[in-house]
Amino acid sequence: MKRFITIIALALALLLPSSLWAAAGTCTQAYALIPSSNISTITFTCIASADDQSFPSTATSTEITAAIKGMYIIEARTNPGTAPTANYDIVLNDADGIDLMGGTMADRSATVSQRSIPALSTGVYGGTAVDGAITLVITGNSVNSAVVVVKVFLTR
Repeated sequence: MKRFITIIALALALLLPSSLWAAAGTCTQAYALIPSSNISTITFTCIASADDQSFPSTATSTEITAAIKGMYIIEARTNPGTAPTANYDIVLNDADGIDLMGGTMADRSATVSQRSIPALSTGVYGGTAVDGAITLVITGNSVNSAVVVVKVFLTR
C-alpha cells in the first residue's frame, strides 16, 4: 500500500504544472536619512519572476510607513539593472490607489537611469504629501529576472 501511495504521489508531482515551483519575483525596501539634510530615501530593489516576468506589488513596511508619514515625495529615480522591457511602467500608489507620482513614471527606459518629479496636475509639478503606506507597482515587463531599482526622495 505504501508503494502504491508513493507511486501516485510521484506521478502527481510530475504531472502538476511547473508553476507550483515558480521562482517568484522579489522586492526589498530600505529607508535612509541623508546626513546633514531633511531628506530621506526609500530604495526598492526589485527582481522580476523568472517564470512569468512579473514584479510583486510592494507596500512600505510598518516601520517605513511610520517614518514617512507627513513627508512629501519630491523626486523618484529609476535604475534598470538587468534590463526590463522598454517602456515598462511604475506607479507609487497611496491607500486610495492614487498614483503619487501623477503618471510621471510611465514608459521607463530599459537601459538608462531616469528621474521624475510628481505631477500634481497638468503642467504643475512639486512635492506630494504622504499620509500612509506607499505601494510600488511595476507593470509592462516581459523579461525574466529583470532588475529595477527605484529610489524615492522625501522631505518634511
